[in-house]
Amino acid sequence: MMKKILNICIAVCFALTANAQKINIPVVEYDLSNGLHVILHQDNSTPNVVVSLMYHVGSKDENPDRTGFAHLFEHLLFEGSEYIGRGEFMKIVQSNGGELNANTSNDRTYYYELMPSNQLELALWMESERMLHAKIDSIGIATQKNVVIEERKQRMDNQQYGSFMEELFKRAFREHHYKWPTIGDPEHIRNATEKDVVDFYKMYYVPNNAALVIAGDFQTENAKKLVEKYFGDIPRGSHPINRYSIVEKPLGGEIRDTIYDNVTLPAVFMGYRSPAYGTKDAYTVEILNSILSGGNSSRFKDNIEDKKKAAQTASILMPLENPGLMIILGIANFGGNIKDTEDAINHEIDSVINHYVSNEELQKAIASKETEIVSEKSSISNIAHTLAEYYTYFKNAKMINNELSNYSNITRDDIKRVAKQYLQPENRVVLYYLPKSMEKSK
Repeated sequence: MMKKILNICIAVCFALTANAQKINIPVVEYDLSNGLHVILHQDNSTPNVVVSLMYHVGSKDENPDRTGFAHLFEHLLFEGSEYIGRGEFMKIVQSNGGELNANTSNDRTYYYELMPSNQLELALWMESERMLHAKIDSIGIATQKNVVIEERKQRMDNQQYGSFMEELFKRAFREHHYKWPTIGDPEHIRNATEKDVVDFYKMYYVPNNAALVIAGDFQTENAKKLVEKYFGDIPRGSHPINRYSIVEKPLGGEIRDTIYDNVTLPAVFMGYRSPAYGTKDAYTVEILNSILSGGNSSRFKDNIEDKKKAAQTASILMPLENPGLMIILGIANFGGNIKDTEDAINHEIDSVINHYVSNEELQKAIASKETEIVSEKSSISNIAHTLAEYYTYFKNAKMINNELSNYSNITRDDIKRVAKQYLQPENRVVLYYLPKSMEKSK
């Protein structure tokens, strides 16, 4: 009976997403003479507009001796500009009914404002100020250096298991610049000179290294005029943009290590080399990831957590521009043996390598992903972000209209193939996090 109900639910989800496949996100694209790529998505259903800028620069573009610069700039560009007072950027947006934020990854940096539609011009002016006249001086640099270093302490150094991603990546990548964390090395940040920071700004924060997205309630022709008014005379970058395109060699064998830290429960973290974002294998691994760890009926939940073989499990797939990592983790129960937790995880991994997943599992995972995509498309903020990423990585913002088809044709054979290709022991780093008290007793 339960199986029948599940099949009905899956059928309903597919019916809904089948209709969603007909959804079009209308897009107008063009380039300014300075190289800025402009993407316009007009949607007048609500009186709001998103203005966003994605710069094609992340931590992988940094000098190995000066890491953390992309993340530093995420903070630094809120300092103000030649015509916006120090600390006033956020106040101006919020006092005009808007909200704003920014985020940095290994591959890109993203800034956005969600504003009432009658404040479109204000948002465009403010983003153009950041691009042309950002306040990069000794006061702002010193302030934001301290902010970033303190953020690292809070997010990584003072959190249980907070360093797991840094520890996995630096072992999984020997050459590629994914080997250091986005947040950077505190010593690199402390030692950065004003010239180092200004040079980074002049290299990457230029119109020919950015995509401007406007999504929401506006009139296209008016938006084009405003874009030209505020961005058209910003000079193209005068320096060739450094692009690091290191191809990492195969891992060549499992890497194991133990980290004794201030943790309460032992944990195991596994980092498997995974395919680059936007490839067929990446979409397939995403569905495999959902089967393993996506929700209350996933294999990890049913076969590990519910059977008390671990206190917590998870699988994290990071969508990186170049091949990255799929991270699988397990935290042992109180008094439990971490080797037993690892064995339970390995058993589930071996199962998807050696046996086909069920059709019900596959269809449920696909339906869940398609529902997620449809839900995201109801938000102009999510649409703006997706358009910016597709252009930044693939020079094709219209890929947004093909998202559903990336998953709908995935088969059980595909799942088994990628499991066998990527989830092999010789393709992974395994870290045990153990309480420091265990180091003394070993």
